[in-house]
Amino acid sequence: MQHAEAMTALDLPAASDPPTSVASYADILGTYFSSRAEEALYRASLLSQRFIEEGLGPEEIIAVHAEAVEIAMAGLNYRERARASTDALQFLLETMIAYGVQYRTYVDLRLRQREHETEARLALERQRVVDAEQSEHEKQAILATISHELRTPITAAIGNIDLAERSVAREQYDRLPRQLTAARDAMGRLSRLTDDLIGASRDGLPSLTFLPLAADDIVRKACAWAEPSADEKGLTLVVTEIAACAVVGDADALLAVFGNLLSNAIRYTPKGGRVEARCGMDDTSGWCAITDTGVGMTPETVARIFEKFYRAPEASQAEPGGLGLGLSIAQRLVAAHGGYLSVESTHGQGSAFLVRLPRAIPRPPEQGEELA
Repeated sequence: MQHAEAMTALDLPAASDPPTSVASYADILGTYFSSRAEEALYRASLLSQRFIEEGLGPEEIIAVHAEAVEIAMAGLNYRERARASTDALQFLLETMIAYGVQYRTYVDLRLRQREHETEARLALERQRVVDAEQSEHEKQAILATISHELRTPITAAIGNIDLAERSVAREQYDRLPRQLTAARDAMGRLSRLTDDLIGASRDGLPSLTFLPLAADDIVRKACAWAEPSADEKGLTLVVTEIAACAVVGDADALLAVFGNLLSNAIRYTPKGGRVEARCGMDDTSGWCAITDTGVGMTPETVARIFEKFYRAPEASQAEPGGLGLGLSIAQRLVAAHGGYLSVESTHGQGSAFLVRLPRAIPRPPEQGEELA
């Protein structure tokens, strides 16, 4: 029995070990007949572990034992066979005791493994359900946001067109410019939203035309377009540190990028705040920075700010509307240029977006052309 208990701490044999044969059992049994050594009984307990691994039941072990006894007794005289019969029973008893101990240990181990596997599968299934519910919730939220954002300019445009029709019917022509301008602005907003949705639905990077250009001119143009919005909100929009910034890019795409960054800065900066645009060059790239003194972002928001349809809690509180597509599209456009768009932000203190683009390589002067 002590040998069987010692075996409970032994490792299980590898699954690749060959099956236990009657011959090996008979060999151990024959050794025990001749020596009655403790080592043979220890080897019997090892056999019990192999029996378990091979899936043998008690009846099958007894059958193996009976066959092995016949083999081990071959060549013994009558007196030796009588003594061996008693020894064989002792050997079988030791083997079966070890088998029982080992079987209990083996079953407990397998049960624990199956429990762990079941728990892991259940945890995975629970996570899949949570992910599916979250995905469905996010999809519904995105669809609701898109529906709301598209409905708002459509409603505004239809309302102002209806007002214009009534003004014409009443010959109140002085009201027409304001009403039609409002309708045009609403349709412009709808067009931009549609463009954003189309851009977000595209796989890969958009097709662009790359030419040498002055990014500082594009920044100035974007600032001029954004200035009325800044004035209307009571913000200071300044263009500082504007140096020549020769890059290779698509002018319309970069105008969209800088326009988006300025629009966001203005949208999320409270009245009395400041938005600043800067640009310049270094040894490897041209750079343009848009900074603000707005609501800023937490590190968690910064980590997700370029995801499609993601709207930061800070942004949602400052302005409920928006699809959360602008920065995602801006990042893709910058990536299409071989550049990158990064952000640094402090919650409650503002944000700084930095665009880096490959610089244009100056064209060598042609023969006879004077150097500037």
